[in-house]
Amino acid sequence: MPMIATRGGLNINSDHVVQYSKLRSGQIKVLLSTGGEHSVETYSDDLADLFIPVIPANPGFVAVFAERWEDGSFQYKLRSVVAWRRCPSGIYPLFQGYGNDDDYAVIMDPVGGTYDSDGNVYATLEDWQKEYEAEANELAATSHDGAVKAA
Repeated sequence: MPMIATRGGLNINSDHVVQYSKLRSGQIKVLLSTGGEHSVETYSDDLADLFIPVIPANPGFVAVFAERWEDGSFQYKLRSVVAWRRCPSGIYPLFQGYGNDDDYAVIMDPVGGTYDSDGNVYATLEDWQKEYEAEANELAATSHDGAVKAA
C-alpha cells in the first residue's frame, strides 16, 4: 500500500484518495474515500508519482552499477533492491537510501542469474562482466581509432 508522506507528519494511504488538487498556496487538497479532507504539503512535486504501486522485493535481488575509470579499469558497486515500482512503462527497482539510481547496469536474482534491461540473461555475474568489459574495450578502441584517423 503506497503511503503519501506529508511535511506535517501525516501519512495518507493513497488507496483512499478519491481526488486531489493543487491549491494556489502550494498545498495539496486531498479528498478521501473515508470522508476526510486534508490540505497538506507533500515531499514530491509530482503527485502522480505517489500513486505508483510499490511492491516489497524478496531478499537477494541486487543491482550492479558499473563504472570505467580513467585508467581503463572497471569498478562495480552492488546495492540491494528493497522494492519494485510498477509503472506503466515497466517494473523498476528501488534501493535503500537517497539518490538517483536509474543507471544500474544489471540485476542479479537470488540464485545468481544476471539480466539487463534489454532482456539479455547471463548465467553469472562474471559472464556478464566479461561481455560488458569486452564491449566497452571494443568501443573505446573504435572511438580512439576514429580520433587518431581524423587527426
